[in-house]
Amino acid sequence: MRIFRLKYTITILIIILISIASALAQRMPGRSDFAKSRDMFGPATFLFHTTMFKSELDGNKSRLDVYISFANDILQFVKEKQGDFSASYELVVSVFDRKNNLVKEFSEVNKISVADFQMTNDRQLSNNHKYSYHLSPADYKLIINLTDHDTQKTLNREKKIAKNDFVVDNVLLSDVLFGKELSITTDGEIADFTVNLTNSFVNPDSSFWAYFEMYPQSKKDSLQLRYQIVNANGEAIAQKKVVFLPTRDIMPYLLDLSQFVKVSGHYTVIINAFQLQAYSNRAKFSVNWKNSQFAKMNVDLMLRTMRDYIPTKDYKYLEGASDSARKEYFVNYWKERNPTPGSKRNELFDEFNRRVEFANNHFAVNALKLDGWETDRGKIYIKYGPPTNVERNVEQINMPPYEIWYYQHLNRRFIFEDKMGSGNFRLIRAE
Repeated sequence: MRIFRLKYTITILIIILISIASALAQRMPGRSDFAKSRDMFGPATFLFHTTMFKSELDGNKSRLDVYISFANDILQFVKEKQGDFSASYELVVSVFDRKNNLVKEFSEVNKISVADFQMTNDRQLSNNHKYSYHLSPADYKLIINLTDHDTQKTLNREKKIAKNDFVVDNVLLSDVLFGKELSITTDGEIADFTVNLTNSFVNPDSSFWAYFEMYPQSKKDSLQLRYQIVNANGEAIAQKKVVFLPTRDIMPYLLDLSQFVKVSGHYTVIINAFQLQAYSNRAKFSVNWKNSQFAKMNVDLMLRTMRDYIPTKDYKYLEGASDSARKEYFVNYWKERNPTPGSKRNELFDEFNRRVEFANNHFAVNALKLDGWETDRGKIYIKYGPPTNVERNVEQINMPPYEIWYYQHLNRRFIFEDKMGSGNFRLIRAE
């Protein structure tokens, strides 16, 4: 089948050309533009994460672990007589069943005191909480309420917790938990494990880990474990097979990811376990070493990021085309859009790559297994480039997180909202 000719009147990529040759700049955005763009998108100031394990207290139940972290900046501090600044809050974490009956609940009241005003605006996730619920197999709803005592406003988060039956369904594997700053006792037990709530690592000098548990279905039969770490291109950068003879009901396993991951990028750890039956699990994580380039994407992945800019009939053809045909299409696609025909450098292609890399670096939602280019924010960024300005309400008590992106030269704005508090900002309005 011949390659489709890449001539059509209007494509969404024209918008990229317009944004590159905007009335304000009339030039390609340089590194300084991307540096400014980075400053627009700061870290979240409230995060929560859930993982499911088999209960060590009751073998017929699951253990739901809930991790919560937030910054001082979302609270209202008041100055005390002695010169310190303080804020107090109540945190209530509740679990409801499908009929909306309260099953279990934890609540606590805390007071934070800091020495100077600057610390009241601290955006580091310095306030950390963990709660564990031992639950019978069922579907649940988790609700988190953080109330500022001074303003009496409440931050609200909600998440559905799907049934995970380690007993009846003989599930061999727990969820995967990512963390850092690990310490182990002389008996080989984990003494301290700092959980990473974003599944994203930024310090190349520290180790980072994946933790999961295995639940043998029989102590008489060997248990086989096989894991892989694959990059964004689907290439395995590490893999190992281990055979165990189960000695206990819960077998923890730590995987030192830093031994294998040396390049900034987006990765997936794939875990397969087999005893009386097979079970698999996977989880995404990313690393971003400062001033380090991300690993280059292959043609297959690049074509996926270009899907919105390729005619539907062409993309359907490419899904079943040979590797050589896909590569030929890719080369011709960008060749026909080279702003300086005949030049070895294609500035439009370079710009597209920079935008994809930025989107992956800043908008990925690893917990939902979403790369940055797949998210609504990532798609708008790739399509239009860095916004002129971003209005952010990352975590204001009593309001869901939202971002408003302004494009002055296009006279447009895009409004994103993270209704679930998962970090996935959905486009709710374009004006």
